[in-house]
Amino acid sequence: MAKIIYLHGFQSAGSSTTAQRLRRSLKGHDLLSPDIPVQPEQAMITMRNIAGTLRQGDIVVGTSQGAFYAQLFRGWHRLLVNPSFHSSGIMRRHCGERLPFHNSRKDGATSFEVTERMCKKMEEIEARQFDPKFGFIAPWGDRPELVQAFFGLHDDVVNCKDEYLAHYTTFNDFEGGHRLDPDTTLALILPAIRTLIRQ
Repeated sequence: MAKIIYLHGFQSAGSSTTAQRLRRSLKGHDLLSPDIPVQPEQAMITMRNIAGTLRQGDIVVGTSQGAFYAQLFRGWHRLLVNPSFHSSGIMRRHCGERLPFHNSRKDGATSFEVTERMCKKMEEIEARQFDPKFGFIAPWGDRPELVQAFFGLHDDVVNCKDEYLAHYTTFNDFEGGHRLDPDTTLALILPAIRTLIRQ
């Protein structure tokens, strides 16, 4: 049985409504939705630890910044929803500010500070994100066809479609914005996960 990892976006948490909706819809399957650390280097350690638990055929789903991290799981199926390949730009606009988490986190944190160090670390990781030797590399290797993306036609937060298409080919557009709404989750993302589970 495939394990499914859901990686949330910036300012969110593993308790997001999307994670809850997927968990309810995929009963009987092992779905892990961690709180991603806001410090990029700590997030990378968390992702590496998760990768160490995965087997061939497992699935990593990410939205926004979570899709950026999901893309780094080389060798596993990845579903990227409105991927934010350059979240450092958003971080920089809020450098020095304290931002709220939109969902409850296991450690009880309700906000975090965006620091210059955080922005620089994110930029360093982003600069290497499409290097096939960078990230969490499965022993059996990677193939571009393991990656699919979904782009909201009305996303007014990020637009990384052209950059995605410079490296991958499989994508779907959908009527929606940046945040993953219930209809899109159930009508598009969930069937894509189920198709991969059946493979």
